[in-house]
Parts: sequence; C-alpha cells; structure tokens
Amino acid sequence: MKFIILFIATGLLALALGPLLPFWVLMLSTAAIAALVGGKRFYSFLAGAMGWGTVWLLVPLRIVQATGSDLPEKIAGIMGVPNENFLIAATALLGFLVGGLGALTGNLFGKLFEKAKDRY
Repeated sequence: MKFIILFIATGLLALALGPLLPFWVLMLSTAAIAALVGGKRFYSFLAGAMGWGTVWLLVPLRIVQATGSDLPEKIAGIMGVPNENFLIAATALLGFLVGGLGALTGNLFGKLFEKAKDRY
C-alpha cells in the first residue's frame, strides 16, 4: 500500500509541479513524501523512480504527438542519436534515476528518526 501511495504521490507531484519548479525542488519534495510514507528502501526507490520516470516518459511523448514538430528530431541529430525516441528514453531514464534517488534519500532520512527495535 505504501508503494502505491508513494508512486501516485510522486507521479502527481512531478506532473503538477514539474513545469513550475526546478527538478531539485521536486526531488526534495519527493524526499519529504518518502520520509513521511516510510516503508522499505528498495520499494521507496522503485516507487519514486517509477512515478517520475512514467511522467518524464509520457509528457514528452504527448507533446511530440500533439505538436507534430520536427524539433525533437533535429535536436536528436545535433546530439548524435538516431531519432527522437532515444532522446525521450534518455529523458525518462533521467527522471527514473532522479525520482528514485530522491525517494531513497527521503526514506533513509526518515529512518534516522524511527525508534530502534530491541533485539535480544
């Protein structure tokens, strides 16, 4: 359940505030959400990564589909990649990593303040 909450919250955060705020502010916001939600480290990383990665994949695809512009193809040519799909995939991979690392950082920060269990 925590995975789904974090996935939806980070995805909505990236979608709603992504055009308005720099990525590092969104990363800190993702960290705050992950610290509040808690859970296991791997699932926190995966939920944040999938939330951001999905948004950073679907938004450029929608923009390219809606505008029909050849600008992404020209930029891909300047960067030396075969077509704009590689450019969109690189954007999604970057969003995946930034969102996942932000969520993992927040999760680990939240664990600093949890009370340790007694182990006998």
